[in-house]
Amino acid sequence: MATNALTVRELIAAQGDRIKRVKRLDRFAVFFISLGGIGIVASVLGILVFILSEAWPLFRPSQAAASGTVTLSLPAGGLGAEELRSRRSPHGTGAGFTPASEPVGQPLILGTDEYQLYLYDLTRNAEVHFFRLETGQLAHSFPFPGLGGAEVISASRSLLGDFVAAGTTDGRVGLGQIRFRPKYDANQRLEDLEIELRERGLVTLDPAGRPVRQVSYREDSGRKAVAGLVADDEIALWHRGEDETETQTTLRTRDGEKITELRLGRVDALVAGTEKGNVYHWEIEPETRLTDVAWVGASPVTALEWSLGGTTFLVGNQAGELSGWFRVRLCDEDADKALVKAHSFTAQGAPVRAITAATRDRSFASLGADGGVMLHHATSERLVLALPGAVPDAELLLVTPKSDGLIVSQAGGRMARFTVSNPHPEVTWNALFGKVWYEGYAKPEYVWQSTGATDDFETKFSLVPLAFGTLKGTLYALLFAIPIAVGGALYTSQFMHPNLKARVKPTVEIMAALPSVVIGFIAGLWLASVIERNVVAVLLMLVILPLSGTAGILVWNRLPQRLSQQLKPGMELFVLVPMMALGAWFAVALGPWVEASFFTPDFKLWLSATFALTYDQRNSLVVGIAMGFAVIPIIFTISEDAFSAVPSSLGAASLALGASRWQTATRVVLPTASPGVFSAVMIGFGRAVGETMIVLMATGNTPVLDWSIFNGMRTLSANIAVEIPEAHHGGTLYRILFLAAALLFAMTFVVNTIAEVIRQRLREKYRAI
Repeated sequence: MATNALTVRELIAAQGDRIKRVKRLDRFAVFFISLGGIGIVASVLGILVFILSEAWPLFRPSQAAASGTVTLSLPAGGLGAEELRSRRSPHGTGAGFTPASEPVGQPLILGTDEYQLYLYDLTRNAEVHFFRLETGQLAHSFPFPGLGGAEVISASRSLLGDFVAAGTTDGRVGLGQIRFRPKYDANQRLEDLEIELRERGLVTLDPAGRPVRQVSYREDSGRKAVAGLVADDEIALWHRGEDETETQTTLRTRDGEKITELRLGRVDALVAGTEKGNVYHWEIEPETRLTDVAWVGASPVTALEWSLGGTTFLVGNQAGELSGWFRVRLCDEDADKALVKAHSFTAQGAPVRAITAATRDRSFASLGADGGVMLHHATSERLVLALPGAVPDAELLLVTPKSDGLIVSQAGGRMARFTVSNPHPEVTWNALFGKVWYEGYAKPEYVWQSTGATDDFETKFSLVPLAFGTLKGTLYALLFAIPIAVGGALYTSQFMHPNLKARVKPTVEIMAALPSVVIGFIAGLWLASVIERNVVAVLLMLVILPLSGTAGILVWNRLPQRLSQQLKPGMELFVLVPMMALGAWFAVALGPWVEASFFTPDFKLWLSATFALTYDQRNSLVVGIAMGFAVIPIIFTISEDAFSAVPSSLGAASLALGASRWQTATRVVLPTASPGVFSAVMIGFGRAVGETMIVLMATGNTPVLDWSIFNGMRTLSANIAVEIPEAHHGGTLYRILFLAAALLFAMTFVVNTIAEVIRQRLREKYRAI
């Protein structure tokens, strides 16, 4: 007995040790599983934080800081001629130099190089001075070429190219160009700049010799245009085309309106503002003609400037109002263009004294009579910076070539400098998600176009077409996938013979392993062309295939009883498949006849003529089919598991009460499994929303807002894949792509959250069954 008792105690002790080991292993497993779950959540949150950290700088406010005031000074005794020649560029124009001994007068124009080493001005004595911007000391001085000491009373500088014009008291205009060439030391570090003042010609703008009160000069690809104000209501215009033909024209305002400002655009357009608040627009090429007269406001126009690109011009008036205008066709393509007020900006708060445009983007700065400086973006209408009363006695305003600074001239040769941090001026919530009136568009639109063929391209960053394209592609994919996947899963779980099911389900699951790039490749290169040739037949299949399946069921039900009793449950598949194949063949055979009979001359031309819809070869129909095939395995597998998990007792009870197998499947099994089916659909939705390669290869990637199944789209994920190689790190496009990724993340999160709420409600509803 003692031996037996000892044995029992040993057994109990051994069992206790095993239980302890199992508990330790269980705690260990729980720890690592929990750690893995926490790690996954942390990783997802980390990815989200990284995405948001890259996108957040888009919305940081721009900053400006005063970086001091430089006083431009000329040596009291002047630089010696030999000393000055030794410090001049060997390319400098003008053989002699008269040492300056007078203080710096009021400059007519200001300019600087992109490195901000030199600041140059043009004064009334026809001298172009180059000062060291850091110290204000004179470094070089050249007489303006061709003027011969004439008095200059007006001047202008082009936005690009540093083309300079000097208008004189005797009706002439001297033309020149200032060029800077960097010089590097042995370590390829910037050492200095060579300065060159090139002569570009001399134009007798007014043969009568009247003073040129204001002047504007543009040059582009061998074409030149010079406009000068020679009377209150009269502009003298000189133009030379590519064929070297020169023309001179006199332009006048209506009813003798006094002209207050004038500016040339891209050699082919001229605008002038008047004291009555009107703006006149002349077209110069191919012939000079007045195209528009627009009323800006009740106050006189006090400032005019063209923004980068020469399509939009900016207007400021005595009331401090700022607006942007361009010409566009408002009706059909054959109608003439009309001048429209496309943009309104935050008011200056004082009479606008000057407007100057940036050379790298569509930003521009405005100077008020009270010395306030404001920086705007022309396209997004964003007020980037406001410096109220920054320079009380301001006279001229300059935006530095890299748009990283402002220079404001004051009396006595003083130059107030500001450092500007303005990396993303074009980004606003309205620019990203609202309608913006872009150049060349008849009205405000949602547009995505990040790059163009020229440097002065107007970027368009609306995310609305991309989000729309994502939802559009997902919708068509799910419309194709859900009926097939859910219906197939229901049939497989409730009707198919187990032996056949054991082969079908793994086969469908293997389809999920098919790379999406392969599906996209096949869809883009083969399926798209097949559907294009047989589009009517494909549309007929939408009607004929369901009828063929129904006919197959009718044939199955009409089989002789003796034969049907010998067939296993689920064998009806061998009748349905041939019937549907026959239906597909019939649709393909019938398609050409239907197209020739009802869609003359062919379906694509009929579609365009009747509904004004364009048929693209790579369209939403192709994407729906291709992406549907990628989504079907996911929805099928999860739905089939949900159907199979329904207790068999429910189906048996339904059949015992006299319901048919179909009634049992649709009215008992399907509602009970609806939470799982809904989860399957939502997971398929997430798969479709994030799909990249199929959409990238099977659509035209055109970001359009159109529900038509016959054209393409561009999705958020495909756009990221297309654009990211062209986006430089830290740039606006780079950060907007991260914002698109955050939007995609948010869309998926919101949809999955809603889906989970609905799933839980369905689960509670059918729990009692």
